[in-house]
Amino acid sequence: MTEEKKVQYFNMILCKAGMLLVGLGLIRVLSIHQDQLGFLLGFGGFLMVSIHIQALEKRWDIPKKHTWISTGIFALLFIPLSYWLAFPPI
Repeated sequence: MTEEKKVQYFNMILCKAGMLLVGLGLIRVLSIHQDQLGFLLGFGGFLMVSIHIQALEKRWDIPKKHTWISTGIFALLFIPLSYWLAFPPI
């Protein structure tokens, strides 16, 4: 694997980790403050960033297999963590 590909994959991992943190922050804002407008604005920004990341992945010629795997890992982490943040154990 070339050095350029390693940098691309590292950047892809950083993007997914950042999206995970932003998404969890949005869930936390909605669950604690019940700020629906703030959640909608943040969610709109989250969607725009994810569309931009998909465009970058196509531009960088990252294989679909790797994109699907990273999206699956993101969902596997995001769903349980967001549930835990929205409904914390007592």
